[in-house]
Amino acid sequence: MAELTTIARPYAQAVFGLARDTKRFTEWSDMLAFIASVYSDPQVQQALANPKLTKDDVERLLVGVCGERLDPAARNLLILLVRNDRLTVLPYIVERYEQMREEQENTLEASVESAFPLNDEQLKILMQRLEQRTNHKVKANVRIAPELIGGVKVQIGDEVWDASVRGQIDGMAGALIS
Repeated sequence: MAELTTIARPYAQAVFGLARDTKRFTEWSDMLAFIASVYSDPQVQQALANPKLTKDDVERLLVGVCGERLDPAARNLLILLVRNDRLTVLPYIVERYEQMREEQENTLEASVESAFPLNDEQLKILMQRLEQRTNHKVKANVRIAPELIGGVKVQIGDEVWDASVRGQIDGMAGALIS
């Protein structure tokens, strides 16, 4: 894995530099995710497993499937990856690019579990509080977790803030036992 990450790094850095220079971070995120999803598609993988395919065949296949969803620079990246036998590092390129983008945008990713669906206003207030607490923009991945009974549980990196009823019950149970 470390080797694939090392191989992916210069590609991700090049894409990031281009995205930064053109101020097109979101578009590049979308194009990279699309290329990676096309490559990982089971039907595409089955087609690529054909030992009779040449690099030109693979290039035509992938560029054809991706079509107009890629701009010329993204198409060139795909062709470069095919020609250099680097398609397997696509997920690592996407991962590293997104890490660099988050660092550039001063953004943290938060995993939010809520006992009940949060409406837009509740989510907005929660995000504001998290941004104040962390001094970063926060991007939330929200999941409904009825086992929390009530409240929310937030994880950013290795920090966890548990404001759930389940967390309070577990805390009281621990206090009673000790």
